[in-house]
Amino acid sequence: MNAAGEAPVFDEWGCSPRAPLSVRMAGVAIAGYLRLACATSRGEILQPDFHAQALASPGGAYIGAFWHRNLALPFFFYPGSVRRACLVSRSRDGELLAQILVRLDCRSVRGSSSALGGRSKGGAAALRGMARAAEEGFHLVVTPDGPKGPPGRLKPGVVMLGALTGRPIVPLGFALSRFARLSTWDGTLVPLPFGRLVLSYGEPLRVPPDKGPGALAASRGELERRLREADARAWARLGRTGPR
Repeated sequence: MNAAGEAPVFDEWGCSPRAPLSVRMAGVAIAGYLRLACATSRGEILQPDFHAQALASPGGAYIGAFWHRNLALPFFFYPGSVRRACLVSRSRDGELLAQILVRLDCRSVRGSSSALGGRSKGGAAALRGMARAAEEGFHLVVTPDGPKGPPGRLKPGVVMLGALTGRPIVPLGFALSRFARLSTWDGTLVPLPFGRLVLSYGEPLRVPPDKGPGALAASRGELERRLREADARAWARLGRTGPR
């Protein structure tokens, strides 16, 4: 709900028609920069066969999950022809992200990963929207520690989405050789031109349809472990232990 008590309205790409011009222009500038960084950088995929399989699979076959600090990095490995739907919060920061994503050929479903399945922050609507996007052939993307952390701690929304849709959740780990780090809650990584980027897939996790607290907690813990391992493998490829 906004200050006037009205539900927010978004277009088919998940952007607000009322977004200020400054936010729209910032989205154009940031997306343009990321395209430049992509064009001048070299990427490496540690599991090329699985990557090819994922790209060739029908839309909605997987749910991709990666840490919020890596938001700028998946674009380097997935062409615009791969239809993607990303869960994005309804906050002001979320609007800027949606404006960036639409210029990178990605749809935003507006809600909060911390409230998926709940009534606050558009959680129930977001859960329905992501499930509908999967049925429409979109590959689903979730940052399970967003929108406000704590960083690297998985919230239950993504496993609830996995249980609802029946899609396996694929952990995505990223690393990069040249980057700036923003002073945000997650330390967002911004790729610099002429760098090297690494993508590492973790073992897919299929969440059982049993949505009881015990089953969800077990899946949540296992997915967090696999996400950490995927990130560690990517950084190890560059001879580092993390973005320090």
